[in-house]
Amino acid sequence: MIQAYVSGPPGSGKTTLSKRLAATLQLEHLATGDILREHIKARTDLGVVAKKCIAAKTLVPDDVIVEMVAERAARAPHGYVLDGFPRTPEQTRLLKKKAVMPNVMLVLDLPKEEIRLRITGRRMDPKTGDIYHADFHLPSDPEVLARLIHRDDDTAEKVPARIEAYAHYGALTNREFINIAYDLDADRSIRDVVAEATDILRSVSKVQARKEAGNQLSALALPIAKALLEQPHEIECSPPKARNSVRSDDGRASRAHKVDAEIQRVGLELQAPPSVDNNARVVAPMLLGRFRPEDTAKLVEMERFKTMLISGFDIIKHGRRGAPHTRTLFSDVEFKRLFWQKPDKKELKPKLDQSIALSDVVEVRRGIKTEVFNRSGDAAKAGRYLSLMADDRTLDIEAATDDICGLLVLGFTHLTQ
Repeated sequence: MIQAYVSGPPGSGKTTLSKRLAATLQLEHLATGDILREHIKARTDLGVVAKKCIAAKTLVPDDVIVEMVAERAARAPHGYVLDGFPRTPEQTRLLKKKAVMPNVMLVLDLPKEEIRLRITGRRMDPKTGDIYHADFHLPSDPEVLARLIHRDDDTAEKVPARIEAYAHYGALTNREFINIAYDLDADRSIRDVVAEATDILRSVSKVQARKEAGNQLSALALPIAKALLEQPHEIECSPPKARNSVRSDDGRASRAHKVDAEIQRVGLELQAPPSVDNNARVVAPMLLGRFRPEDTAKLVEMERFKTMLISGFDIIKHGRRGAPHTRTLFSDVEFKRLFWQKPDKKELKPKLDQSIALSDVVEVRRGIKTEVFNRSGDAAKAGRYLSLMADDRTLDIEAATDDICGLLVLGFTHLTQ
C-alpha cells in the first residue's frame, strides 16, 4: 500500500501534485486545511477545538491536527498522499505515535526566484481550495474568476521568511525520512512532474509487494526452524526414502541441504502454509547426528537474506564524493555479483558499471571502518554501516536498521567466504 508524503518549499506545487497522484492511483488526498474545514463543518470535538483556536487567531495545536490526519489515514483503503504535512520534527514524532508513517517521500526542488514568482502570482478559490496563477493559469469560468483571492501570506514581503522557514524546519523534517526520499525537479511542467512521481510510487509499490512476499517466505521458514529447535539434540535417525531426497555420497541425506530444500518447497506453498505440527513431522526425520540450534537459526536468516537480495531492497549508498543517496541493492540468482540502481526504476536491470563481484570481496566490515564512512558517516548510526572490502575499492552501505545491518553482515560474510 502506498503511503506517500509530498514535501517541498512554498509554491513548489505540493497540492497540485498530491491531488493528481491521489486521482491517478486511487489514493486518499490528506491536506490538513481540507481536513480541518471538514471537522469544523461537522462540529466534531476536534473541530470545535480548532474553531476556537482560529477565532482566537492562534495556531491549532499539533496534537489536534495529527489526530485528524491519523483518523483519515486509517480510513484510506488503498493508501494516501500526505500533502505537505508533517512540517516539523515534532509533528513527525506525533504522527509516529499514531502509527502514521509514510513509506515514500517525494521532495520537490525549486529555485528561490521561481518560488517568489509562483507565490506572488498565486490565487486561490476559497470555495474549492483550487489554486490558480494570475499570469499563466486563470479559470475560464467568470464566476470562479470573480471570487479568487490573494492570500495574505502570498505577498512578496512574506516570501523570504517562508523560504527560510522551510529551509530550517523542512530540512529537519525531511531528514527523518531520508531512507525513503526521492528528489523531484519542480521547475518544469506539472505533467512531467506528475509522470515521474507516478512512476516512482508505482515502483515503490512493486518493491513493497516483493518485500511482503519475502516476509511471507521468512514467516513460513520460521516454523521449520522452531520444529527443529524443539527436537532432542541427541537424536540420531535415518531419513525417509523420499523420492526427492538430497543425498550425500555415502547415501545418507545431508541435513543442511534437506532443510534448505524443505524451505524452498514450503515457499512454493504460499497459498496453503503448513502448520508448525506438520512441519515438525516433515522435518524431524531429517535430523542426522548431533543438531545445533544455532545452525538452523543461521539457515533461516540466510534464506531471508537471499530472498531480500534476489528481490532487491533499498539501502543508502555512501561514496567518496557527494551526499549519500538511496539505491536498490540486488544480486543475480547465483549470488555471484552485487548490483545497485536508482530506486525509482520499474524493474531490476543489472549493469556492470554499477556492480561488484562478490568473489572480489576479501572482507566484510561493520561500523565506521573506511575513509568513505569517516567522511560522510554519523557515529550515532555506526551500527547500520557495513563495508564490502575489495583490493581496489569499497562498497559502503547504510542499512535501514541495526538488525538489518546484522543480517547483511551475516549474509555477505557467508557468500564471500
